Amino acid sequence: MTAVCDDDREKPVSENLLGWIFGAAVAQGAFLVVVLATLDVRNSNARWLLAAILFILTFTLGEEFLEVIGLNPGLGIGLVAEFLLWPMLYLFVASLAEDDPRPLRSQWWHLVPTVIAVAWYLVIYLGAGDGRISLSNPETRQQVALTVLIKGLYFSAYAWMILRRPLELAAKPPASRRALAWVRRWLWFLCGAYALVLLSFLAFYLRFDWAVDSDHIGGLLMALGIYSLGYFSIANRNVFDVGRPRRAAPDQGDKATDIVATARRHLTQSGAYLDPDLGLKHLADALELNETRVSQALNQVIEGGFYTLINDFRLEACLALLDDPDNERRTVLELAYEAGFSSKATFYRYFRARMGMTPKAYREKA
Repeated sequence: MTAVCDDDREKPVSENLLGWIFGAAVAQGAFLVVVLATLDVRNSNARWLLAAILFILTFTLGEEFLEVIGLNPGLGIGLVAEFLLWPMLYLFVASLAEDDPRPLRSQWWHLVPTVIAVAWYLVIYLGAGDGRISLSNPETRQQVALTVLIKGLYFSAYAWMILRRPLELAAKPPASRRALAWVRRWLWFLCGAYALVLLSFLAFYLRFDWAVDSDHIGGLLMALGIYSLGYFSIANRNVFDVGRPRRAAPDQGDKATDIVATARRHLTQSGAYLDPDLGLKHLADALELNETRVSQALNQVIEGGFYTLINDFRLEACLALLDDPDNERRTVLELAYEAGFSSKATFYRYFRARMGMTPKAYREKA
């Protein structure tokens, strides 16, 4: 969230205090990146994307920290880093919203603007006479301003995509719904804060006397972002479906198989999978077992764990409804909801992955 607003005017904010705040946030951000990299999770996309977001924030804030303590290299890395930040945020939200996230390799095109931004940065850097990229350098002032304007448009596009994307809370267990609701509020705050930074940069660029260095504002918001993401990572680990490594000890194999068999029997007899709000805790309570143990057993025996088990049952129920001639006039989506699916996107993606065709194609074939 930095714009490289280095200027000769006196800074109104205590740089001593900023140094402590920025330094502590950089240390925490580095720690969280390492912790996230070591977690064993089902949704590894969300884990790596959150680690990437924290790394970008930490790296960019690190440059601000060096400036505050008088060691500023004047590289202006923040000009490029934020072109990567917003695609990472979008993909992070997408991976949380989807029960079966798409491989990150298939979404490489989100990185194209970052590659272009790097090339543009090199042009600016080579044109900087003293090697310093900032508003105070006449040779880079216009390029920096133009880059920030483009970043503003880029931010607007991704903010629109992020905030309009439904997180499909109804399809998640209660704990995950609470966490995702927090993510939604955090994203609104982040977008509003970034807009504030852009406005402060504009005021600083136009040299209004009351303008505060937007680098300081951006640095404080990045520090707050790192602290809040740290809280989210620790307090809402269930979002990633965190569990111990799936390689169980030999004497636990049969127990895990027994738990899964019991879970399948319960779902078959009770039809609990038809409830769109069914969560792992509900299943564990019905089996009178510890939630963590049930999660570990499902992950050991079934690729994808709890959600694969439940969605397989729902898919079978939906296929039976589709094959019933009495349902010929009912829509596919209506039958999917009756089978327990609560998300249109999840249903169509899961159906296509399992059946190798769309629901419409299956119905026509039948």
